[in-house]
Amino acid sequence: MSVVGVDFGCQNAVIAAAGRGGVDVILNGNSNRLNPNMVSFDASRTFGEGASSSAISNYKNCITSMKRLVGLSFDDPKAEAEMKLAPFTCVPIKRAGGNAIGVKVYYNSEEKIIPVEVVAGMMVKHMGSIVANHSATTSSADPASLFPQDWVVAVPSYYNDSQRQAFLTGCEVAGIPTIQRLMQETTATALAYGIFKDIRKEFEKSDKPTHVMFLDLGATSYQVCIAAFEPGKLTIKTTQFDDNLGGRDFDMKIAQHFADKFEEKYKNKLSGKPMSKPKVVKKLLVAAEKAKKTLSPFGVKETRINLECIMDDLDFGLTLKAKEYEEMIQPLLNRLSAPIERALAEAKITAKDLKSVEIVGGSSRIGSVKRTLAGILGLDVSATNNGLSTTMNADEAVSRGAALQSAILSPRFKVLPYEIIEFQPFPVKVSWEGDANGEEGEDAQNSVTMFERGSNFPCVRRVTLRRSGDFAVQVAYDDSAAGHGYSSGTSKEIATFKIKAPDGALNKIRVNVKQDLNGGITLSSAQLVEEIVEPEAESETKEEEKADGEKDAEKKKKVKKTNLQFSISKALEWTKAEFDAAYEAEVEMTNIDRVFKETADSRNELESYVYDMRDKIISESHLKPFCGENEANRFSDLLEKTENWLYEEGFDATKSVYVEKLAQLKKIGDPIAFRKSEAALRPNAFSTLQTAVENYSNWLNTSVGDEKYSHITDEDRQKCHQKCDEVSSWMYDMMDKTGSMAPTADPIVTASSILSKVKELNRVVSPIMNKPKPKPKPKEEPKAEAKKEEKKAEEGEPMETDEKSEKPDSAEPMDTN
Repeated sequence: MSVVGVDFGCQNAVIAAAGRGGVDVILNGNSNRLNPNMVSFDASRTFGEGASSSAISNYKNCITSMKRLVGLSFDDPKAEAEMKLAPFTCVPIKRAGGNAIGVKVYYNSEEKIIPVEVVAGMMVKHMGSIVANHSATTSSADPASLFPQDWVVAVPSYYNDSQRQAFLTGCEVAGIPTIQRLMQETTATALAYGIFKDIRKEFEKSDKPTHVMFLDLGATSYQVCIAAFEPGKLTIKTTQFDDNLGGRDFDMKIAQHFADKFEEKYKNKLSGKPMSKPKVVKKLLVAAEKAKKTLSPFGVKETRINLECIMDDLDFGLTLKAKEYEEMIQPLLNRLSAPIERALAEAKITAKDLKSVEIVGGSSRIGSVKRTLAGILGLDVSATNNGLSTTMNADEAVSRGAALQSAILSPRFKVLPYEIIEFQPFPVKVSWEGDANGEEGEDAQNSVTMFERGSNFPCVRRVTLRRSGDFAVQVAYDDSAAGHGYSSGTSKEIATFKIKAPDGALNKIRVNVKQDLNGGITLSSAQLVEEIVEPEAESETKEEEKADGEKDAEKKKKVKKTNLQFSISKALEWTKAEFDAAYEAEVEMTNIDRVFKETADSRNELESYVYDMRDKIISESHLKPFCGENEANRFSDLLEKTENWLYEEGFDATKSVYVEKLAQLKKIGDPIAFRKSEAALRPNAFSTLQTAVENYSNWLNTSVGDEKYSHITDEDRQKCHQKCDEVSSWMYDMMDKTGSMAPTADPIVTASSILSKVKELNRVVSPIMNKPKPKPKPKEEPKAEAKKEEKKAEEGEPMETDEKSEKPDSAEPMDTN
């Protein structure tokens, strides 16, 4: 699971991993898919669900909503509004071009100022540890070796260049190996929807692609996207948003209503306004979210909200009716239509042209929200889900799309080609100083919109200027960006490129500006372009002579490009010294967290041992029969003293002290536990040994005269007899001794030593018992010549002989005289 995608939400973070079987959302240690997006600082850092348990009690050091603050300057109106809602303390961090946002926390008894983007990076790294720990449960590998290698993190489509760059820097400081891409959340959702339908051949190649609208209402923002799908291709036609409309705003309405009623009842007893107390607001928002979820399903008419000790030790409760709730949130519901209308207009389609309207985001489950969206799009409000499509998991769609993109980009996976045409949300303008010589042409314009709204990225575009000496080029979002949702008051400046050009005559300089895969703007290269005229070599064939009798050598033009040195400066940019300091601080905190965890584990181990042995030492069914009275009293006293020490001066001891205390207890406790363990294991061990001796002895007695074992020599049998007698004698001797031994005495023989005797007996007898019988010798075959003669005789041929024939050479009559 080394390829992952992360949905870095404002309230929750979700991580999905791509594998051969598809994409899976990874469960955390508590088997939950959603991880509260928060980092808590105390003696050590805790993340996610670990941090949520102390979110109210340690609210000053529990950092949330990092997503809303990353990359913004401290005096940005958007940041100022967010910091007013934050229960923790934000402070300015001086950087080039402005003040960045830092958070003040108390960590390990020290005050620290940490850049908010670094806190975001910490949480992203924690998400990786969830994957590593999950993978380690199915393998014996170290979780550190299973940490994901390739990442795609989803960010809002309205993030500007500064926010994207800050997020990447925070991840780099935290030690994330490779962020392959920051992907727009709307694009990730569309990819998760389209790629599997494309595999099932649900899209047809035609002049009219399939249009689908995606409505994402999360905790703090509302995004609308229209995508066009074709086989193997996804095109984002438009993306619109309201970056200050989300589930938190609905919760805030309920919390404010509750606070007003509470204040109305106890106005003379309160020490201040409830909504001015961060801890009270935290409690109210938690209760408000529960009430919102209760009122969301169709048919629910009311819900009860009760809070104990909400403020100044006062309790309060009220009943919230569904009708009252909808009237309360109506101003928020009215804001849902504008992004939809702008999206349809920009995509140049109508609601009837949409094949489907998919809703995602946790807040899309609110019943009144679904009814309002259906009414805006002219859907059947009486249909299931009011005519909206809920085929995608509202909480997991973004993370799944990001994981798919990570698999597409990763060299570790082979994925079928799938083209994604992105959508640049804000137009980017490049400007420069006017030409001193007043030349006409592109250079005289002083600026040009280089990346229009809706353009695809990554891409490189260039502008050619004539300059002498060093000069600067500025990049900023165009003024028209405000009409597309760019926050008023947020700086539009992106970067300044300072280029070193030769002095003297005007030089032709080509400036190549790149929008990378993350949507960030940078200077790809700056080149000096020179035209060089060189005479062309004469041909071997003579050219025609001209009237004056001379030849003209033809001239050929060549273009020479020389890369120029340049520097890039951005607002709120990190220096190398700042980065190194932040990285060292992160490493230091990681080590402190590790030591803290190891210390806590040692303390818990000691505490568990005390509780476990304290109960067992007094129980007749456990350890009491195996320890003497004095030994039991001494052990019980030491356990009691250790327990008292743990909850007094020993609570903040070091790891080595806990280890030493545990060793002292185990010095007494382990021998007692060992006696009990051996008392339980010895009978079975003796039984196993006795069975082995009897089986081998029976074989030795019954195998005599058996043809099957006739090959075993008397010497081998004698060797087996001796070993069986030796082991049998030892066994019965040990049985007698252990039988007369008190349970409180240390065993004179262990179960392991008894079982080793079984192995010893097997090593001697088993090879002899199972020795294979030798095969009989084969009969000697007749010689080849004899076989040949026998064959001839059978076939009727005369046999050859070495003796001379006595038959006369002719048939002449014999002389009888």
